[in-house]
Amino acid sequence: MEDRRMLSVEDALARVLGGVARLELELVPLSDAVGRALAEDLVAPHALPPFANSAMDGYALLAADTSAASPALPARLKVVGEVAAGRCADLRVVAGSAVRIMTGAPIPPGADAVVMVEATATDGPWVLVREPVTAGQHVRAAGEDVRAGEVVMAAGDELGPAHVGMLASLGMPTVAVVRRPRVALITTGDEVVDAAQPLRPGQIRNADRYSLAAQVAAAGADVAFFRHVRDDLDETRAALVEAAAGADALICTGGVSVGEYDYLRAAMESHGSMSFWRVAMKPGKPLAFGRVADRPCFGLPGNPVSAMVTFELFVRPALRLMGGHKVLQRPTVRAKLASPVAHEPGRREYLRARTVWTPDGMVAHPAAGQGSAMLKAMLSANSLAVVPEGVASLPAGASVDVLILTEAGLSNSEPTGADEERE
Repeated sequence: MEDRRMLSVEDALARVLGGVARLELELVPLSDAVGRALAEDLVAPHALPPFANSAMDGYALLAADTSAASPALPARLKVVGEVAAGRCADLRVVAGSAVRIMTGAPIPPGADAVVMVEATATDGPWVLVREPVTAGQHVRAAGEDVRAGEVVMAAGDELGPAHVGMLASLGMPTVAVVRRPRVALITTGDEVVDAAQPLRPGQIRNADRYSLAAQVAAAGADVAFFRHVRDDLDETRAALVEAAAGADALICTGGVSVGEYDYLRAAMESHGSMSFWRVAMKPGKPLAFGRVADRPCFGLPGNPVSAMVTFELFVRPALRLMGGHKVLQRPTVRAKLASPVAHEPGRREYLRARTVWTPDGMVAHPAAGQGSAMLKAMLSANSLAVVPEGVASLPAGASVDVLILTEAGLSNSEPTGADEERE
């Protein structure tokens, strides 16, 4: 049932996340696994390392044989053989003997330590050990990294280079991950033309098609369908039905307000249900969420900045949940405003900002040009500074929540000039 109230951001997000579910798992090769969410806990089938091995080039020996060793009176041990990495020599270390060993080679039976080659000298078939070593020194014990049966990764972990390296070490060339969501993207508007087309009077190019597709990919999903439709109810209905047939989620832009040519809400309601269509935020007050043919459907504002901001706050967490990720939202930090901010109470505002580290903590520089159609401000923004709905204004130095969109520029504390332009 449609809720005609203007919801808070928290209530709207709760409805969105309650309206989506994790997708099924699939097996993928390790080469395709980075960025995917692990579908189930991963248990080590064997220990790592699987055998005790040397951490140094040197000599495997009995530590007790070196207890009195010194440069002046080195321990003198008979070298009975050599073992290299990848080989297992049929050798055994006994009191008074040693085995020449290379890094990564198995520790021969009987040995309990390795002395590095730099602490030795050779004298024909003998090695002279010039310092004492302790039992276990320079020995990588079997299972010291991973024990057999240990849970090394948890369901929902996002796989990165270290994860696929661990999987390869455990003999797993494929891994069960959650399927990437398939997204249908529909843009609307008689005035909107593709980026390749020349502009005629009254037309604008379709920024949403490309910026939202990039956000979909960055969220870990795939655009499986795209359609641009005119401001026509029947055409919009037909596009929704076609899109829902092959997608896990639908994202539409424009047509969600109350204008004479805004048909998206009516089209959504005719083939499904509407949960809400207004959120107490700026930009992005006209934001719809419901279902079309039992698929979650988002109706985002048509202005590019509004579409990008509402995607970050609502669509991205939903796609992350569907894709099996544990971490759904961007990290939030506290930062001080570099310049004063005027604000009309009633709606929470998300200011495009460049947030940087300084010796005194994090500082958010609000960008010049905060209008919902002013895309340029997003170019330098690495964050969204949050102005609470209940305040009228905030002075420079006020502490606010900041949603970090990217780490790019966080370490650059040089002034951006954005604050001066905004004032």
